[in-house]
Amino acid sequence: MNTSTLTVRDLTGLRSPRPVTGGVPLAEGTAPRGARFTLTDARGRPVPLQTAVLARWPDASAKWVLLDFSADPPAGKSATYRLTWSKSTKPIPPDDPVRASTKPPVRLATDRVRVETDDQVLLAVNRQFEVRMTLSDGKGRRYQARTDAASIETRGPLRGTMQLRGDFRDADGERAFSFRLRVSVFAGLQRIRLEPMIIIDSDHGVIQPIRELAIELRPLSGLKTAKIDGAGPWTPNDPPRRLFQIDDQQFTVEGTKGKGRRAAGWARLEDNAGNTAAVALRDFWQQWPKSIELDRDSVSIGLLPRFRAGTFDHMQPWYKHQYLFKGSSYRLRTGQARRWDLWLDLAGDGQTLAAAANAPLVPAADPAEAIATGVWGPIAPVGAAMRDYDRWADRIFELYRRSIEINRDYGAMNWGDWWGERGCNWGNHEYDTPRHMLIQFARTGDPKYFHAADAAARHMSEVDIVHCLNDDLKEYFHQWPCKGFPPRPGMVHEHCVGHVGGFDPIQRIRRLFVSLGVGRSKNPYLCLDPYNLGHLWTEGMVQHHFLTGDPWLRDTVELVAASLLKLVDDGQYAFAGHAHSGRTTGWPMTALAAAYELRPDRRYLRALRKLADGALAEQDPNCGGWLYELPWGHCFCRTRKHVGEAGFLTSVRVNGLARYHDLAGDRRIPEAIRRAVTHINNDTWLDHRSDWRYTSCPATKPFGQIGVTVMALVNSVRLTGDVEHLRILRKAWHARFQQLISERNLKKGHGKTYALTMLGAPEAAGLLANLAKG
Repeated sequence: MNTSTLTVRDLTGLRSPRPVTGGVPLAEGTAPRGARFTLTDARGRPVPLQTAVLARWPDASAKWVLLDFSADPPAGKSATYRLTWSKSTKPIPPDDPVRASTKPPVRLATDRVRVETDDQVLLAVNRQFEVRMTLSDGKGRRYQARTDAASIETRGPLRGTMQLRGDFRDADGERAFSFRLRVSVFAGLQRIRLEPMIIIDSDHGVIQPIRELAIELRPLSGLKTAKIDGAGPWTPNDPPRRLFQIDDQQFTVEGTKGKGRRAAGWARLEDNAGNTAAVALRDFWQQWPKSIELDRDSVSIGLLPRFRAGTFDHMQPWYKHQYLFKGSSYRLRTGQARRWDLWLDLAGDGQTLAAAANAPLVPAADPAEAIATGVWGPIAPVGAAMRDYDRWADRIFELYRRSIEINRDYGAMNWGDWWGERGCNWGNHEYDTPRHMLIQFARTGDPKYFHAADAAARHMSEVDIVHCLNDDLKEYFHQWPCKGFPPRPGMVHEHCVGHVGGFDPIQRIRRLFVSLGVGRSKNPYLCLDPYNLGHLWTEGMVQHHFLTGDPWLRDTVELVAASLLKLVDDGQYAFAGHAHSGRTTGWPMTALAAAYELRPDRRYLRALRKLADGALAEQDPNCGGWLYELPWGHCFCRTRKHVGEAGFLTSVRVNGLARYHDLAGDRRIPEAIRRAVTHINNDTWLDHRSDWRYTSCPATKPFGQIGVTVMALVNSVRLTGDVEHLRILRKAWHARFQQLISERNLKKGHGKTYALTMLGAPEAAGLLANLAKG
């Protein structure tokens, strides 16, 4: 019999039973196909448990298992559980299991909660409340969400989840764009989770104006009384009341004198039959603007609340915030998506519900046990051997969070991302911010890392990726023709003004870049197109899926991977053969390897092999490097450009090759990596500075220990054991770490600093700590 220790930590300071959903890793071979799982608390009492295997090892044993159960940890403290599995284990059922029915209406029910689809509205709740979702476009035309298909996504005794899919349609049946709604019901609880999502797949137009998007809760017996956060009691005889979160630092309660800084985002109502319900929107103020409105017969949550022209003019600079607003409408780009997390409680109060919604319980596997499974790579858990690193890693994370707060990196389409790349771009999580936070969650078991990564991964998967196209968006992308890469779903936007571009005339963005000195050129690269494969990350989204079971993250990664597979199979796109091929080969390899972790499809390995073949064919047999004439920015010499490559680009390629080797065991790769890293060191390492020069051009300066190069040395040491590489890694890491532990400065774009710094850091520290232990 095998076991794993889990903790569930409360961050709300409150006591109440809450649902827990989360994934835990298992070592290869320990949970063969057919194994069943049970859970016990710290006193050995059995806890009802629902499980689903999310991924398997090559021997078909469980690799990641999704757990669902209910927990009530002490306020501000942790509860400990033990997960046990064997083929003879028998899980115990809950007293009030979730029952699912696919016979229309599609239904989820317990003894106290009943949620079902409704032809006239989206949902009926306990036959007491209706749930609707409504939209007004830029011309004021009203649409209602109409369900085309409903299915049971998860069927289990502890949690049942249904998904609704459909379109917003007006009274004449005209379509605006698509929506989805995930609905979850939990055993023994009267809480319901609603996850409304919009997918901007309009038939025409690049920019879609939206005047208002709301989800409504309407009591069938009529609304008797209600209360919203920040205001006193209200009845239908009173004037309509609206809490309006204007930005991240102010809200007003229209119809009263109420105002404040940051609303928690909840309401509580009672109907004429005596039924009560509380509703709360997660991350309410962080996703400004938001609203909660009471009118004669309903409570309405403004996901994109109506506003007057000029309301947000104070949010500057324009290139940070104003892309979203024009006149009295929001502007969303075709191809984007956005999702919200809304909770109903049929027995609780709004304040408690909001606290729980903003800090959901997550299971954390014991760090030493989780890392020993091998799924997190060559890292070490929190502990005595890592004490200095642990303090530093926590401080740089807190600097990241402080940077978000000081720079006010919030907003409806911004929350989860960071701003300031090149002084004007939203980062779109360059260098995979969520991945580094989730590694820290694995190392420490601290849920604060998970919650930050959750916001980041959701933003990344919704806002920054092209989920769909129409002819108008394709025409917009054709302004940047890219041979062999036609516009299609799965393209990924790099750091960009407005996250995805298309909001402002190209000339305006060009003037902005020139005025800021971006690229030291009169015609700088504007980062508006989605063709740049040198800025492509999926590992954090894959890890997020394994830790949450969220199918949207899985589907999004597979959408990106499908686009990459098509590029490789077509053979027309130039992955190699140019001065930036280190990243246009390396990052796609890393992305495809991550997709293979989700679903071990042999097509991914074939594509990885093709990319590896192309990279190895261009590796110089004499020096081990990749030799190209250096472009502007990598060499400013005027009489003749140097030949070579930026060290960080070589490193990205090396790391992609290493990920491929980990999956396929290609015997060519370790020696190719050893030779490549030797070349990086011979070409750019400055031993007296304990740092690498930026590029092969000797006039470039030390680059400040970029993480991808640290990671390249880690990969060489672990795959080849090269003694000189280990010496340089030790020297570089010691110098870099001494600098990092004294760093306290904040600046715009600290998110990029965080991701760049953390990339390779836990692997280097873990490798060196493990070697020190012998």
